[in-house]
Amino acid sequence: MAEANGSYTFRAPVRAAFCDSLVSPKKVGKKGAEKGEPVYSLTALIAPDSPDVQGLKAAMAAVAKETWPGRDLKELKFPLESGDKRAKDLVAAGKDGELFKGSLVLSARSGMERPPALAILTSKGIEELLGAQRDVVGKQKFYNGCYVVPSVWLKAYRKGSEGGIGEFSGVKAYISSVLWVKDGERIGGASATETFRAYAGSVSNVDPGDDETPF
Repeated sequence: MAEANGSYTFRAPVRAAFCDSLVSPKKVGKKGAEKGEPVYSLTALIAPDSPDVQGLKAAMAAVAKETWPGRDLKELKFPLESGDKRAKDLVAAGKDGELFKGSLVLSARSGMERPPALAILTSKGIEELLGAQRDVVGKQKFYNGCYVVPSVWLKAYRKGSEGGIGEFSGVKAYISSVLWVKDGERIGGASATETFRAYAGSVSNVDPGDDETPF
């Protein structure tokens, strides 16, 4: 059975909790250890009342249902989770989780072979960052705390024997393009890589198509 894929482009801006690896990919590993190939990554904070919440959930559910017809989606993993839960986990690990409270958290990545398209919103319209501009302007605009409008590519994946004890399957979000729309309060403290390492591959077991979800 082939894995399904789809896409979703946000309509409203989201706050980029971590996006300093959108311009230059970085290695991300668990427990502070760098591992594997560098990746482009984005962790976005989505307001629960955002018009994109239901659309994103529906897009993820559609990909999952096409790959696993009739399966209970709560058995699968999704790149969207409760910010309150993440905050609780961070506090339990002795870290500050205040940033995530009251939001939904989307985790998206792309490998080095698929650098995301980057653009900025100016008084003249949308300006795509190409060549040297991507590095120079991109590093000025895409900082932790700014507001962006992302477009993600969603793809089903399988790990382990389906239905088995070692199964770890679900839907991943890959970064297709990101538009910078406005400045926001810069998020300081630990670097994005250091903070994000603990959540490498962070996912949720909650069915994104279920309106009764706890977040």
